[in-house]
Parts: sequence; C-alpha cells; structure tokens
Amino acid sequence: METLVVVSKVKKLIKERQGFNTSASFFGPLNEDLVGSIHQAIEHAKKMNRKTVMGRDFNFYKEVEKVDNILVVASKIKKYIKSTSGLNTSAQVMEQLSIKVEELCLNAIKNAVESKRKTVMDKDYKPIISMTQHF
Repeated sequence: METLVVVSKVKKLIKERQGFNTSASFFGPLNEDLVGSIHQAIEHAKKMNRKTVMGRDFNFYKEVEKVDNILVVASKIKKYIKSTSGLNTSAQVMEQLSIKVEELCLNAIKNAVESKRKTVMDKDYKPIISMTQHF
C-alpha cells in the first residue's frame, strides 16, 4: 500500500523538533498504524449508521479548533475509505490523523534520543496506548 502521510512534512516536523533525520523504514509502521485507525473509525461510523467517517469516529479523538499542519494525504485517505467501505470522509479526519501522526513522531523522537541516535527509525515507532479513548 502507498503511504498515507506526506513524507516530506513528517521529515520536516522531526527535523524541526529535534534536528534528527528520518529513516525511510519509519514510514511503514506509521502507515500501518494509520490504516488500523482508519478501519476502526470506519467500523464506528457504520455502527452509528452514518455514511461519512468523521473525526469523532477515531478512538483517540481530540477536540481542536483547527490543525494548521496536515500531515496526511487527504486524497489518498478519502480514496482508501471510499474503496474500503463506500463511506465518505469529513475534513476533520485529516486533522485527527495529523494529530496522531505528530504524537507518534514525538514519541519516536524520544525513543531515538534514549537510544542515543540522531535518526528516527522503524524501531523507534511505538503505538501510543495512553491516547485519550473517547468511546
């Protein structure tokens, strides 16, 4: 599957936050995490008898005014949701996924620092268990 994140923006985020480089291997687990989150959101939207996946369908939903830095490719997310489920996608989905990507990146940076490396790698990816569950 093609990546759902904007690789250049994620690399820039990591570089700006810590001055670290990002290994290409980091994007595989990150993408898999997003796909899993999307499937959970699809199931929640269906359970609620809606035809649109919304931000609040994610179990890590966070109330925000607006996310300025969208880190996912909206067209790919919309296409994936439509082809997988037939459902539509609200713009808030991109915001919620971007919040999650940023948190996963910050966690990976922390893991790279602890390993005394200056490159974020796939082994630095860890799913975030402590994110707020709203269901």
